[in-house]
Amino acid sequence: MSMLAAIDLGGTHCRFARFTATPRGLALDAVETCPTADLQDSGAILEQWENCLHTPLSQVAALVMGVAGPVQDGLRARLSNAPLQIDLKAVMPHFGLRRARVVNDFVCEACACLTRVGERSRHLLGPADLPCPAHRSPREALAPVAVLGAGTGLGSGWLVPQTGSGQLRWLPLPSEAGHQAFAFLGREEEDFAAFARERLGRPFLRPDDVVTGRGLVVLHKFLTGRELSPAAAAAEGLVGDQPTLCWYARFLGRTCAHWGLATLCYSGLFLTGGMLLRNPAVTEHPSFREGFYMASELGVLERIPVRRYAEAYSGLWGAAWLGAGLAGVSTEG
Repeated sequence: MSMLAAIDLGGTHCRFARFTATPRGLALDAVETCPTADLQDSGAILEQWENCLHTPLSQVAALVMGVAGPVQDGLRARLSNAPLQIDLKAVMPHFGLRRARVVNDFVCEACACLTRVGERSRHLLGPADLPCPAHRSPREALAPVAVLGAGTGLGSGWLVPQTGSGQLRWLPLPSEAGHQAFAFLGREEEDFAAFARERLGRPFLRPDDVVTGRGLVVLHKFLTGRELSPAAAAAEGLVGDQPTLCWYARFLGRTCAHWGLATLCYSGLFLTGGMLLRNPAVTEHPSFREGFYMASELGVLERIPVRRYAEAYSGLWGAAWLGAGLAGVSTEG
């Protein structure tokens, strides 16, 4: 058995976990959360992991940190929605940390589908009879897996299958698809776009501005005139027959369609993020389906199985899966 450290560093929350890796799989031993604003630098993050989980990092086989932002060289990164920069190379010796890697947080989210998180995900749209990626043979897995998640920001990542010597391996790849221009359709949506550009002070809007917490605040203000926090706007607007729910679900479906068309993820599109985990009505609403099936003449989107993670700590599971590989520990029985 080997002990693994996992960190999921988001714009609002930072989650810490300790896993045990065995030939029978990964086991989550402990998990803690703290506000990202309380963490000043890389050393503070690692010290908080040790304090929260009562374990010296010198005892772990590997640490993987998923960061909500672009990663430079596997040990350095910066957050997209918070003023925090990461440099593990400078602090690893102080903690006796032997192996570590920094990756984009949605590389971790993509890898989570190869753990029990993928097995327990909820089917939403498309083919329902495909096995989860972790259980597919090389013959069955000839297309990518993609993941998309809405929270403080909009994250995206994907897995590309690689076959050789009769074995199937998945290559995780990062993405910043949330920072592309968002497509608005029709007069009403264009009116909202003009309103949101002025409110946010942006020359053009990205999915990161539209289907995240701040996007929901602006959308709810546009539709109702009420100025609320993201949590309050979700509680009031993402329920029942509220127009905010209809618009937000349609925008999310369209965002998923764009990512599905870009990746041709016939092995599955997995959805995650705090906005969707806390507000499952969004992906259950008919407008989500309407927004997703935006290019029916291609016959592409209908072939993509869309699923939603049901685990709150999916990013930590994906980080642990990567950590096991970094440490050379097999988790397949």
